[in-house]
Amino acid sequence: MRRSKMKFLLCLLLASPAFAAEKHATQADATPQPATLQAPAQAGPAQKDAEQQPVATVTKVTGDVLVRHAQAWGRVTEVPLELLNGDAVSTDRGRAEVHFLRDDSTLVLDVGTHLTIAEAEGGTAGNALRRIEIFLGDVWFQMQRGLNHKTELATPTAVGGLRGTQGLVRVKNAEQSEFTLAEGELEMTKRARSSGSAGEQQSVRLTAGQTMRAHRDQPLQAGKAAALPTRPALNVAANQLPKPRNNWRELVSKSERPPGIKQVQRLSGRTPQSGAKLEQTAKASRSSKRPKPTNNRANTPH
Repeated sequence: MRRSKMKFLLCLLLASPAFAAEKHATQADATPQPATLQAPAQAGPAQKDAEQQPVATVTKVTGDVLVRHAQAWGRVTEVPLELLNGDAVSTDRGRAEVHFLRDDSTLVLDVGTHLTIAEAEGGTAGNALRRIEIFLGDVWFQMQRGLNHKTELATPTAVGGLRGTQGLVRVKNAEQSEFTLAEGELEMTKRARSSGSAGEQQSVRLTAGQTMRAHRDQPLQAGKAAALPTRPALNVAANQLPKPRNNWRELVSKSERPPGIKQVQRLSGRTPQSGAKLEQTAKASRSSKRPKPTNNRANTPH
């Protein structure tokens, strides 16, 4: 009788919600969690899904190339490397080639360049808006013509739409940028300091063989290009690349203030989405290579 009663009490205990919750928590703590890059905690489910979608791939690099994903900077050590929605790519003394997955359009970033890429679905299924924001540096582009997407190119001083276009964008600083076309057409609109001003409505249409300068405090100026832009070569040794004209790290720090930009991780593997391996930070790597101090007390005469 006593044994049956104890068995009955044990069944009640196992069936209780408190015991089930405690058991679930214990199992969760004991299960190892994979190390992955996560979207910001405040992002909603829809936004998180969009941020985790690959939109482009870094296919070639030479020299020093960095990628920012989820506010973490990583050094590209292996290609191909997928870029997720909202990622940034920066080159110091390096170059990088980027291919978009939707239509195989191409960007080639020259030395000292910093940009971000993003895509958003339009109102109709299959339609998309791609935005390439260039903050500094030179970017050669080849955009494929497509009916189900639109590419928007933006600099600190102008913004415009690309479709079936090849050319070069040069952003010298936050006050001036330059656009040169080798193929296609491009309609650029000046970006004013404040929204709603008259300067923001000024637009200029460029055709092949033309160049346009967009200065913050001057009207858009278009004319014949002195020379057509050429695609930067990537089969160049890093020590043979020209030095950047500007300090892109200083500009990025001022405009975005990313955490830990001086402690850059080494990013390898195909994509953060599938578990890119984050190796030691550059700072930790340098520390590990430093020789350990020797104890000279034993050799010191008393």
